[in-house]
Amino acid sequence: MVLRPCLKQRIAAPYGSLVLAEALSRGHTFTALVRRPDSLSTQTGLGIITGTPLAQADISNAFISALNSDAVGAVICTLNNGRTSDDPWAATTAPKDCIADAVRNTLSVMRLNGVKKMVVLGTRGVGSSRANCPWLVRTVVDYSNLKITFDDHEQVEKILKEEASEDDEFKWVDVRATGLNDKEKKEIKFWGKEGKGVGWWISGKSVASFLFDAVEGDEWDRQTPVISSLEFK
Repeated sequence: MVLRPCLKQRIAAPYGSLVLAEALSRGHTFTALVRRPDSLSTQTGLGIITGTPLAQADISNAFISALNSDAVGAVICTLNNGRTSDDPWAATTAPKDCIADAVRNTLSVMRLNGVKKMVVLGTRGVGSSRANCPWLVRTVVDYSNLKITFDDHEQVEKILKEEASEDDEFKWVDVRATGLNDKEKKEIKFWGKEGKGVGWWISGKSVASFLFDAVEGDEWDRQTPVISSLEFK
């Protein structure tokens, strides 16, 4: 199998670093667009570009850097709309549409460079998976600042579908992971796009592995797979 070079739209600690480790372990070359380059150590196969996916010029710089070695084969986005703490009511630390705006900016640069695949890390409880999310979780989301993040993810799915409707060659995967933890990599269970019966948890390492399964294969193209670990149901 020929492994394709990837561009990472942002390294978000701690899970972004797990995506980076997974990429290099599979033999990919990898360009990371980060706000703080000192957060990453120099490694063979890794390019580090300082910037933000909210600035299209920064994304273009990341593509230019990657193209100096190998053409970009895919983009992975793990950007999240953060808060000052894990408290659902904590203040947000980014614009309310930051993920959607970043995806729009990236798609514009992808078109210019002929890159035809994007894999996005989303969340369970968005879109078709909302109905099977526990009522308490839905209530907290609807009446807290989590709603900003979930609405942002909703926009992302619409943007990806619109892009695919205009370009038959464009492939996307919007991965809807359940709660993330720092356990070791475990077997992953796929719960369809509705997430009926999905477990509560999945490790960040397992998610990183699945993101690259989605990049390298076509089984999940143009889908919104809901995933959890079997052992954490």
